[in-house]
Amino acid sequence: MPSYLITGTSRGIGLGLVKELLKNPENQVLATARNPDTAQGLQELRKQYPDTKRLILLSLDISKPETITKAAEDAEKLLPNGLDVLINNAGIIRHTFATWDEINTDEFLEELGLNTTSILHILRAFKALIAKSAQKKVIVITSLGGSIEFAGHAPNYALTYSVSKAALNMLIRRWGKVYKEEESITTILIHPGWVATDMGLADYEAAQKIFPGASPISVEESTTGILKLTDEAKLEDSVRYVAYDGTVIPW
Repeated sequence: MPSYLITGTSRGIGLGLVKELLKNPENQVLATARNPDTAQGLQELRKQYPDTKRLILLSLDISKPETITKAAEDAEKLLPNGLDVLINNAGIIRHTFATWDEINTDEFLEELGLNTTSILHILRAFKALIAKSAQKKVIVITSLGGSIEFAGHAPNYALTYSVSKAALNMLIRRWGKVYKEEESITTILIHPGWVATDMGLADYEAAQKIFPGASPISVEESTTGILKLTDEAKLEDSVRYVAYDGTVIPW
């Protein structure tokens, strides 16, 4: 039974990934959120999938390292054969259309930390469990905004978020190279696309002005693409930076 642990599953892409994975009765899914007990989407899935060995709900708040450590300890007890796939999905975005003169630097630091150093905490906490598994895969949900080459095409869009994702991309490229060689872990960075989630639609009209003609894709289209790439990923693919449909993104 392949095992998957996903962060940030209370809604949006994370919840969509849990739903897709549970369609296959062979999959075991550990879904994490700040408070799974009050996450409506997860509780609805619990009713649909009452088998607590197939769907496991864990508390994990990326802003609190102690909860990451606790989730890893809980996962280790549940997964004697290791964790096959870790999907880092959780993250935040602040002030999508704030200018450089308007940015609150304290919030910038918070965003940078939650989108980068919190991921390092997760990687450290789960590395041994991943290395113990058969598949040994790490998937990190990033953004096209993290591409330095793309930055010139949208210079005023999601400024601090883009900086945090560029930092995340560098972190994962370095981390993935090291643990490809030392632990045979496959690491992939995936841009999920512009997805019709609460976050994705929050600034729809403004985004249309920056990206004329573009339209968001469904959660299902994004998540099925992400999981297809996950299934197909091989060690020699580490570290790739791709969109949900397999398109290679320039660093």
